[in-house]
Amino acid sequence: MKNFFPLFTNHPEIIYLDNAASTQKPQLVIDAMSDFMANEYANIHRGLYGLSEASEQHYHESKRLVAELLGCSAKEVIYSYNTTYAINLLVQAMVKSKFLQKGDVVLLGMRDHHANVLPWMNLAEMIGFEVQFVATDENYQIDWNDFDQKYTEKVKVVAMGQVSNVTGAIYDLKKVRSKIRPETFFLIDGSQSVPNMIVDMEDLGADAVVFTAHKIMASTGLGVLALKNHWIKEWTPLILGGGTIKDVSISSFSLQNNAEKREAGTPNIIGAVSLEAALNFVKSLDESGNLRKGIEKIGFHEQSLTHYALERFAQLEDKVNLIGPKEQRVSLFSFTLKDKSNFNQIGEFFAEKNICIRCGGHCAYPLHKHYHLGGTCRMSAYLNNDISDLEKFFARLEELVKS
Repeated sequence: MKNFFPLFTNHPEIIYLDNAASTQKPQLVIDAMSDFMANEYANIHRGLYGLSEASEQHYHESKRLVAELLGCSAKEVIYSYNTTYAINLLVQAMVKSKFLQKGDVVLLGMRDHHANVLPWMNLAEMIGFEVQFVATDENYQIDWNDFDQKYTEKVKVVAMGQVSNVTGAIYDLKKVRSKIRPETFFLIDGSQSVPNMIVDMEDLGADAVVFTAHKIMASTGLGVLALKNHWIKEWTPLILGGGTIKDVSISSFSLQNNAEKREAGTPNIIGAVSLEAALNFVKSLDESGNLRKGIEKIGFHEQSLTHYALERFAQLEDKVNLIGPKEQRVSLFSFTLKDKSNFNQIGEFFAEKNICIRCGGHCAYPLHKHYHLGGTCRMSAYLNNDISDLEKFFARLEELVKS
């Protein structure tokens, strides 16, 4: 698949294994953005001329594809800057609409990314609701005993990542939904799952799913919040401006009752074009042009890389600590070396060999502290990788542990 990604044509020496942070862009996506800016660009909403109508069509087509991907309505798709911003928008709307109040409890996962931790903690301090964390067990999965103890009548929101960006573990969020009351709001952070597995809002019983475009081969600056329509209508957004209102006078205003009321100002139209192109690229991976089957093909490709990586890590288990499960996981591997504690030096070693990995806390400090880790190195593979990339990575890893 490397031939679809111009980075590897232009720089064949690079082994890119940092896909959990951001994915490389196919030529098709780059061309779509360039062609749009050169031939079709204009602002959307209320433009009655051809360029504006073309831009609007791209914008709504990208939302239609997102809806097809997540099993929701295109009218339930809200665009923001990224996953972090999308969750902040959601939390602020809950507070402004008094859905979350003093005495309520929000239940998160110990393993969650800071994007799904800090927005809740920040407003909990201001409003007086409580944030609690469900522990992770010795197999890096949800500690169900801890979940059952903490899920009380006070819990108003359960918000959890579907895949850990540190351990690579896939969590059984369908089981989470089965354990919670229908009125409990259920948010899924799909940043690490939407790019490589089917995430169906109805099947999972989710009230909202968030993910970011740049991790599924689109550009940066575009986040997705898919939110059930009754919540869109019920909650008042905190951020208002152009495009959000039905009417304004000098004494009052009235809001639109749709997703647009949560997209104040000019949106990232070019980002939407990039996501449209990226999802069309995923569709092209399936002979019948089925978007979800294209995602499944990415998942199958990842699993072949996962099996190979697990075999190679097992051969090094006396020298390398693999942080994560051996089953129910994606091709994302965090590790430490038993005789080398400076993870930045490890990252620099790989960088000198043109191998791109990431080292540090990965915006998941609670998880690292839970496992008494100062930091880890993370290798993450995706569609643009093949077995030869992993062979080169493990050859260098073996060289490092012998040094």
